[in-house]
Amino acid sequence: MKSRIWGFVALGGALLSSTAFAGTCKNLVLYENGQSKGFMEESTRSFPEAPEWSANWGDFDNMKSPYIRLSGMRNYRGDWTGSLIFDALPVTVQGGALKLKVRSTQAGNFGVWLSGVGGNGKISFHTLEAGKTQTLEIPVSALLEGSSVEVDKIGIGLFNVPANQYTTLFIDDVALTCVQETAVSASTAAGEEALAEIEPYPFVNVDLASPVREGLFEDVYERPVKSRYSASEKESLKASTQAKFVIPEESQMRILGFKDAESLTAKDSWRGWFNSMFLVEKGSLAEGVIPNSKRLFDEAGELAAMSDYTVLPLLVANMDYGVAYCGDSSCTKREIEDYRLSLVGLSSPQVSVSRVRVAYDPYFAIAPSGKLPMLEICAENKCLELKPGSDGILEFGSAGLQKILVKIHSDNQTFEQKLFVEVK
Repeated sequence: MKSRIWGFVALGGALLSSTAFAGTCKNLVLYENGQSKGFMEESTRSFPEAPEWSANWGDFDNMKSPYIRLSGMRNYRGDWTGSLIFDALPVTVQGGALKLKVRSTQAGNFGVWLSGVGGNGKISFHTLEAGKTQTLEIPVSALLEGSSVEVDKIGIGLFNVPANQYTTLFIDDVALTCVQETAVSASTAAGEEALAEIEPYPFVNVDLASPVREGLFEDVYERPVKSRYSASEKESLKASTQAKFVIPEESQMRILGFKDAESLTAKDSWRGWFNSMFLVEKGSLAEGVIPNSKRLFDEAGELAAMSDYTVLPLLVANMDYGVAYCGDSSCTKREIEDYRLSLVGLSSPQVSVSRVRVAYDPYFAIAPSGKLPMLEICAENKCLELKPGSDGILEFGSAGLQKILVKIHSDNQTFEQKLFVEVK
C-alpha cells in the first residue's frame, strides 16, 4: 500500500507542474469579438458589478461589439480592480507587449498589470478621456521582470473613482505579442497530460460487500461507533425488520437536511457525508457490517492534502437502512420503513486550483450490496460522467465558494445532490 501512496505523491506534483520548452514567439489573442472564454476572479474583484463578458451596447469609434463591459457605482470614493483570467492563460511570454483597447464613459485613471507565479507585476497607469477609445500597447518588460515569465492573469482597474458616479468601462482586443508557442499547449493542457501520461490515479480493487479495508496510513485508526441500542433493544428491533441499521426519525431528518440542502458552507458540505454516516452507524443492529466511515473520511482527506488539493477522491454511500417513525401520539409504538441512501461527499472543503481531478475510487465507497451507482458531477453547466474506478477533470469558472451538482443514477432512478467547495 505504501507504493500506492508514493505514486499519489508523484501524481500531485505532476498536476501542479507544467512543462515549458523554448519555442517560436507568436502573437496570442486573449479576447476578441466576444469569442474568447474567460472570467473575472471573484475573490479579488472590487468592481461594483461582475463583468458582462460579451456585451453589445452599440459600436464605438475603434471598438465594435461585442466586448467586455464593467459598470457600477459606489457611495464612496475608491479604487475598482479585478483580474481577468482568459482560457488561453497561463502562458509564458518572452518580451513583446500587452495590447488592449479600453474605453470609459467617465474620465479617469486606468491601470493595467500582469500577474504570474511571483504575484502581481507593476501597474501601468493611463489617463482616460470620457467616451474615447484608447489603444494601449505596453511592453511586458515594463510590467514584469525577466526575459521569460509566466502570465496567468491580466489585472485592470479604475483608480480614485468619485462617489455616486455611475461609470462603465469597456475592454476589447486583448493580446500578448510574444508568447512562447509550445507553452500554450503545455500549460492549458497540463491537467489532461498529467492524467494521461504521467501517473494514473492509483485505484485499488476492493470487495465492496466486505467491511474490511486494508488501510492507507499507519496513523489513521479505526474509531468504532457505539450503537445507540442496548442488546435487548437490538433483539426487539431485529424481530420487526431485516434491516442491519435502524435510525430514529430525527436522525433521518438531519441526513435529509444535508442530502437535500440547496446552500451550505464549504465546511458543512465537506463534513456532511461523515456526519450522515455517523448517524447511520449509531443505528447498527450488528457488528462489522460496513467499513468504518470515519477512517474512510480521514484517509480520503489525507490523500487530497497530499495532492495539495488538486485531486479529490469522492466518498460514496449506497446502502439500505430502516427509519423508526412514531406509530402513535405517545410514540410508544414504532413503525420501521425501509430507506435507500445514495449519498456523495467531498474529501476536502477546498481545492487549490480551478481545474480539479475528481476520482470515484471504490476504496472510499460504502455499499454492502456490492453495487455502486453511476455519477454525473457538474460544475459551470458542464458534467463529468463517472463510473466506479474512473476519474476526470472538473473545471470551475472562478475562485470562491462553488456549487457542484451531483446526479446519482441507481436502480433506474436518479437522485440529485448539491455539494459546495471553496476554490482558492
